[in-house]
Amino acid sequence: MKDIFSRAITAVAALSGAVKRDVETPCATGIHIIVARGSIEKPGLGQIGVVAGNVTALVPGSTVVAVDYPATFENYLTSEASAASVFSTQVAEYAARCPNTSIALLGYSQGGQAVMDSLCGNSEAGFTPTLDLDAMFDSHVVAAVTFGDPSHTVGAPWNLGTSNKTGIFPRLNITACEPFSDQIAGWCDFGDVYCDRGNNSRTHGTYFANYTMDAASFIVKKWMVANNVTSLYGSPNATVTTVPSSATGGAASTAASSAATATATTVISAAGAIKPSVVAAAGWLGLAVLYMACQL
Repeated sequence: MKDIFSRAITAVAALSGAVKRDVETPCATGIHIIVARGSIEKPGLGQIGVVAGNVTALVPGSTVVAVDYPATFENYLTSEASAASVFSTQVAEYAARCPNTSIALLGYSQGGQAVMDSLCGNSEAGFTPTLDLDAMFDSHVVAAVTFGDPSHTVGAPWNLGTSNKTGIFPRLNITACEPFSDQIAGWCDFGDVYCDRGNNSRTHGTYFANYTMDAASFIVKKWMVANNVTSLYGSPNATVTTVPSSATGGAASTAASSAATATATTVISAAGAIKPSVVAAAGWLGLAVLYMACQL
């Protein structure tokens, strides 16, 4: 029991110190995850950081870094282009420095569009055209996950969710993305005002409650295949939990953003399996209580 708790504390410490510049991040022995938050979320991992937290709990030795970009509605075109550029730069720099480490990209809303632009270039109307990811680094990106991507385009092979319409900034050319199609998973649901041009302002904030487990599992499976890994460290009963979103509008509210940038950790279920979750700083008190219980 104490050993399980020690692993939980280690996961907390690892992720809480992981959001830093790539040049400062040690080469991961697991997955290196680059994360772009959604529009108007506070700097950091944002809500989609919960997916990264689940992955790091399942794959020890993983690292997480946040894309530093404005994430604003004002000047959206330049803000999104900035994120796509940072993604490309971070992938290139990290791949050159850590050639044996696999990389996963995560993005929510505007950050999701940036993920796609970094992979296959920008072909959306009104945006400045950008190049796709340099072929030299293609093999390093084993998975890319998006939630509520405004560049969602009907018919793309990586589309998941319930949407049957294009987003507000649909791609004019998805062929540039097709070499990555097996590594991409993009969730967009019917009614989402951004990725589905719908009229339900709440839908855009529901992905974290509905697809966190699916997204984390997708990334881990792609990493396992790419690295010929047949089993994972930890309890065979380990599962990935979902975390409800508190966003109520078309973009994350300030309260939701604050909650989402909390540290990812692991907790122990009654059965002894390790389950990833998200806790705020106050969660350390809960871990202390858990520790005391483990001493009994």
